[in-house]
Amino acid sequence: MINRMKKEAFTFIGVAKTTTNKAEMNGEGVISALWETVYRDSLINHIPNKQNSHILALYTEYQSNDTGHYTIAIGTQVSTLATIPEKMRGYLIPEQKYVVFTSRRGPVQEVVVEAWQDVWEWSKTNERAYTTDFEVYDDRCIDPNNSQVDLYISVK
Repeated sequence: MINRMKKEAFTFIGVAKTTTNKAEMNGEGVISALWETVYRDSLINHIPNKQNSHILALYTEYQSNDTGHYTIAIGTQVSTLATIPEKMRGYLIPEQKYVVFTSRRGPVQEVVVEAWQDVWEWSKTNERAYTTDFEVYDDRCIDPNNSQVDLYISVK
């Protein structure tokens, strides 16, 4: 399912790494290891001023488009960037228009990959902004075998 919406500016804190889609697809990526670190070290619990319990996977600082380098950051929305824990980064995400892709329910790793495949197919005939995109892991993701995720894709 795809919806269009404008989202107000928000602030985010999380752990970040730079990667490319090519590296991720060739098994040389950083995203899986970043998720493992987030869960192993309970990093979300160390983020101050959380606005809710949702985990966000932020895709930002795009070098160009889906073929260039970008930053992936895993964290959460916060009320202020006044205190950023060591080894984490803070981001101010400006107001932006998005197309929102909602995955089917199923194993989280499967449904997220499928949703991104839908995004890439959609991107062939629609114009992405390549500013900041993000995935929302909310209460629908409590059971990793029966999860549903929203992907917010920035558009011009």
